[in-house]
Amino acid sequence: MLATRKPRAISLVALALPLAALAGCGTKTTTQAPIANIPVPLPANIPLIDPPPPPPPVQIGKSKGEDLWHLRSGLNVAVLLCMGPNNAAMVASYNRLLNAHKPLLAAAAQTEVDHFRIGGSKKWQDAYDDHMTKIYNAYSGTLTREPYCAKSTGILNEASADTTLAFNEKATFMLWEINKAAGIPDPDGKLARAALNPPPVQPMAAMTGTTPP
Repeated sequence: MLATRKPRAISLVALALPLAALAGCGTKTTTQAPIANIPVPLPANIPLIDPPPPPPPVQIGKSKGEDLWHLRSGLNVAVLLCMGPNNAAMVASYNRLLNAHKPLLAAAAQTEVDHFRIGGSKKWQDAYDDHMTKIYNAYSGTLTREPYCAKSTGILNEASADTTLAFNEKATFMLWEINKAAGIPDPDGKLARAALNPPPVQPMAAMTGTTPP
């Protein structure tokens, strides 16, 4: 019986060796690098800034003649744009304005043309046409039609009843008023300053119907 028990004990010892080896493998640990906590800088909290508004398409204060012609252009667009029960009265006032101040407005138109022609460019006519297109588009594209129409109506009534001298003196301020009502930008305050300090009045030659030199 002793002979039969000995091999069995050996087999148990033999089985214990692989188990010990497996246990040794299981307890072996590897060292891992700790996860670095890298702070990420937040982007600067810069507020959204709207792009600067475009320069006003209707310049003011370059000359009294140009102010007058731009004012006439703005009133012309208002008559075409402001359709409603008061449109007939606006048309009548506009026609009275043209008739009462015809020589002055003719001189103003010539002054505006001369601003482009005197430069000597062969394409002055194209430049003038582009300029006037921008003027008309600025008024016709107004986003404040109701105030623009109301202000134009008041200016038409006043200007058509004014003497030519009074209308000539008020033109720059009236242009500033109509531009403001139409929402035309004045980013640097040029329009407001020119309205408070208008350029010299049109030469008296314009009052008599002759074109100034």
